Amino acid sequence: MTAAEDNRKRSPMLRVVVVVSIVCIAIVGLTFAIKSARQQAHLHAQRQQAERRQKSFDLVKRGSTRASVMDSKLLPMLANDPDCRRRVTNVDFFMSDIDPADAPSVSKLKNVTSMTFYCTNGTKELLLAARSLPIDDLQFEMPDLLPEDFLILKEFPQLKKVRIEHMMEDEWIARLESELPNVVVEAPYPRSKEPGMAR
Repeated sequence: MTAAEDNRKRSPMLRVVVVVSIVCIAIVGLTFAIKSARQQAHLHAQRQQAERRQKSFDLVKRGSTRASVMDSKLLPMLANDPDCRRRVTNVDFFMSDIDPADAPSVSKLKNVTSMTFYCTNGTKELLLAARSLPIDDLQFEMPDLLPEDFLILKEFPQLKKVRIEHMMEDEWIARLESELPNVVVEAPYPRSKEPGMAR
């Protein structure tokens, strides 16, 4: 076998090795780029969250009595600031994921009389922490509560009004009205009146 024949036989094998090497390098590079892009997106989201948290905190510091909580970490910030502790009377939880470690901070906001929960995770922990507050108004829209979790509301001695802005079983609405005789229970979406949902 001559050197030329040997080179021709090695040539296809060499091409395969080169192509496989290039594909491997491309995969490694793409994997690194995707990982880097995800890290950057995560850091960007964290920065935005911190900016929103600070903005909400600053609004209360400047005199607002309403705290909009989209981030669990705002609760200890408010609770650890004497001005905020004194000033906040309304807390609105908007699409929040509440860390169980942050929920007890709400109990330090001693002047809170109203709370709203919109698509909030950690609602039960917040309610348990808020039982000692002078809350007279609670509103819920799609919280992460089971119907029986609403019975916690019996432990709010100053509660006057509850509004539940999502579909609820008629039996549970009736039970809440029965168990909370001195509270106006507004539940405009009983299951029996929702199209296609009546039994």
